[in-house]
Amino acid sequence: MKRPHYTPPTGAPEERAFLVGILLPGKRREDEENNLRELELLARTAGADVVGSAIQSRTRIDGSTFIGGGKVEELAREAYDHQVNLVIFDDDLSPAQARNIENRLEVNVIDRSELILDIFARRARTKQARIQVEIAQLKYALPRLRRLWDHLSRQAGGIGTRGPGETQLEVDRRRVRERVAKLSKELDRIDRRVKERRKQRSSMFNIAIAGYTNAGKSTLLNRLSGSKILQSQRLFSTLDSTTRKVESPSGKTFLLTDTIGFIRKLPPHLVDSFRATLRDVREADLILHLVDVSDERFEDHIEVVNGVIGEVLGGERADEEIPTLLVLNKSDLIEDNALKSLRGRYAEAVQISASSGDGISDLLETVDGRMERDIVQAVVDVEAGDGKAIDTVEKIGDVLERTVEGTRMIFHIRVKKRDLAALENVGEVRVQLV
Repeated sequence: MKRPHYTPPTGAPEERAFLVGILLPGKRREDEENNLRELELLARTAGADVVGSAIQSRTRIDGSTFIGGGKVEELAREAYDHQVNLVIFDDDLSPAQARNIENRLEVNVIDRSELILDIFARRARTKQARIQVEIAQLKYALPRLRRLWDHLSRQAGGIGTRGPGETQLEVDRRRVRERVAKLSKELDRIDRRVKERRKQRSSMFNIAIAGYTNAGKSTLLNRLSGSKILQSQRLFSTLDSTTRKVESPSGKTFLLTDTIGFIRKLPPHLVDSFRATLRDVREADLILHLVDVSDERFEDHIEVVNGVIGEVLGGERADEEIPTLLVLNKSDLIEDNALKSLRGRYAEAVQISASSGDGISDLLETVDGRMERDIVQAVVDVEAGDGKAIDTVEKIGDVLERTVEGTRMIFHIRVKKRDLAALENVGEVRVQLV
């Protein structure tokens, strides 16, 4: 006789979760324990009450149940004893594996990707973010659609239409694909509008803050700009990019953008869907790679972020290396000996505490130097009747002075080095560096 699975009483947490990891040959138990701690943070962020966890050592993944039939039986007892109604696996499950485990445990079974997608769905606020999350969810669900009933759809009749027709599963898959196509078109329209808005600020120096989730990106944006963006210890507290204007110590202004946080095993569909939001990283003149050095796994986090940035830049600027400045945050939370070691290993990095303000002046001076190095002054000579060329000069460069000399317009501008070629290729334009 099967035991009924636990149903939480009124007022109790909606989900009582049990976490499951797997340890394969060549992997360290310590790493998997750290992975489960991160999974626990994700589960709590999603509102679940984590009541236990287990790591199964195996020589290979079981094709039917992922962790093996014996371990599933143990897991069933654990789930009953702990009154669990949700089991979360740290790795992606195939549709068959999830179904087989659910049938035995009689509780909801999800994997890490599904959990992250759920968190993103809860956090999405703008229309753009909601569309991006829905696309990612639909792409994730497409190969996992289950056939909920066995009937065949009725034949429509008529010449050329006779046959078994579509199964319900095929209908569902077709509807999912149609929905993805519709949402993608809508996202493209939003992206085009965003691109137009960004063109208006292209003459300014753009800096994007990138980093592992919970590294302190919003705190840094608030510290530098005086804003009051949401700061939270929860993972993925913000999904939408936020841009603010900041003034450097020398009086130069730049745009600073707080981007979405990254995480280990970020679902590929999510990275793909959020390319519109991550455009701030692709179009940045400088990336501040923010790292929480108080986290014992910060070096792993650096690798994860570098990997995701590589994916994001795989399109328009794949052949162009965007300057990156490593910023070691929360340095006030580690001991002096550890700080000295960090200075030796990351000599080019800047150590700060976005929360207390320590090191912020050093960061701004470093940014000032990067801006000075990447922005030059030039004199641009344009035919006065060439409206397209004049418009390009005013959009690409920060115009300091403009004069008219006969049939020519002379602009004194500050311009990014990488934009000089664009100026020289527009009409009869003469560019001379000052």
